[in-house]
Amino acid sequence: MGGSQAAVAAAFARERWLLPRRYDAARARALERFLREDLPRASFYAPHAGRALHELPVVDKRTVLADFAAFNRYGIGLEQALAVAEAAERSRDFTDTLPGGVTVGLSSGTTGTRGVFLVSEEESRLWAGILLGQMMAPASLRALTSRPLRVALFLRANSNLYETLDSRRVRFSWHDLTQPVEDHLPDLPGTDVLVAPASVLRRIAAAKPAGLRPIQVISVAETLEPDDEAVIRAAFGRPVEQIYQATEGLLAVSCPTGRLHLNEGHVHVEPQWIDHRRFHPVVTDFTRTTQLVVRHRLDDVLLAAPGPCPCGRPGRSIAAVLGRADDVLLLGDVPVYPDVLRHAVALAGELGDYRIEQHGDEWRVAVTGAQAGISRVGAEVTRLAERLRAAPPVVVPMAWPAEAPDQKRRRIRRVS
Repeated sequence: MGGSQAAVAAAFARERWLLPRRYDAARARALERFLREDLPRASFYAPHAGRALHELPVVDKRTVLADFAAFNRYGIGLEQALAVAEAAERSRDFTDTLPGGVTVGLSSGTTGTRGVFLVSEEESRLWAGILLGQMMAPASLRALTSRPLRVALFLRANSNLYETLDSRRVRFSWHDLTQPVEDHLPDLPGTDVLVAPASVLRRIAAAKPAGLRPIQVISVAETLEPDDEAVIRAAFGRPVEQIYQATEGLLAVSCPTGRLHLNEGHVHVEPQWIDHRRFHPVVTDFTRTTQLVVRHRLDDVLLAAPGPCPCGRPGRSIAAVLGRADDVLLLGDVPVYPDVLRHAVALAGELGDYRIEQHGDEWRVAVTGAQAGISRVGAEVTRLAERLRAAPPVVVPMAWPAEAPDQKRRRIRRVS
């Protein structure tokens, strides 16, 4: 086994068997060492050396992009990182790295501001081991004992980060979402682990490729909504697992009960509460030492799960990733959270797929089913507004919005 794969295997074993036994002590030591040794290496944090975590400033994506070089230990500027990333986007060749073997990648920019991330080769191996340790199902591990495990990953961009997973034991294939999904279907028979955004999984499920009987089905990059989960589960006969990952790192993975467990063995999460269950996460990734992610506030809205998880895994769990801050629509100054609106839409009956956009006082609705469904949505939204003691919006039809094949699906969005 090469050094790279040995490092992945070691990280896998540590994640799978050692960390759960020493969870609280191990994460406390790792966070303390990170703050002492790694924090001062980025110029933004050098003046804060020696301070406790809660004394450090809270930042967001715009803060980081405004002074990108100050947040990574090599002083790599935003223009230099973007030049490498954008060249890869155009050529679809994602193997180039920055000096020191640093990989650069772009997020898809659902908020209109694209995130940029840097990771080293060592961090890539650690990420791969952590991900495999948390997500590899017992059935997939059993398959590994007799043959290579075939993993198919559907994402907008490939990355050296994902290629780290490729080995003699794990055969990784990347499927480019800038190409039609249908073009990839002939390559899928024999796939053991199918990883894709929820909307793509649903399209694959509808196509029913012969010979595709995955051991695991994993949703990434988009909010997994209950109707999608039901359709995908029925097609493959497997529960749909989830990975919640952002520019800021690997944030949560699902367990057999369906909850998402925050990756607190490696990421410190401070909830910024919206109400008694919903919160924005403020994250500190104490495994990343190339580009520092310290008290970084995300726009995502998470729904806390009540009580300890029945699976017995340590740490906090969440019931769902509800969406981004601008997925929360407004009735005057009354927020309508995506989970609440999805329940209301479900009461409108069969719509096919749908999109809802808020433009001021007007909510624009598109459906793929019969257009009568739009009036039913309007009626349910009016009832919801009454329950919230708010003035109902004007609900009007709209044409189906133009969506690039590699764009993350957002069914609910506040435009203005």
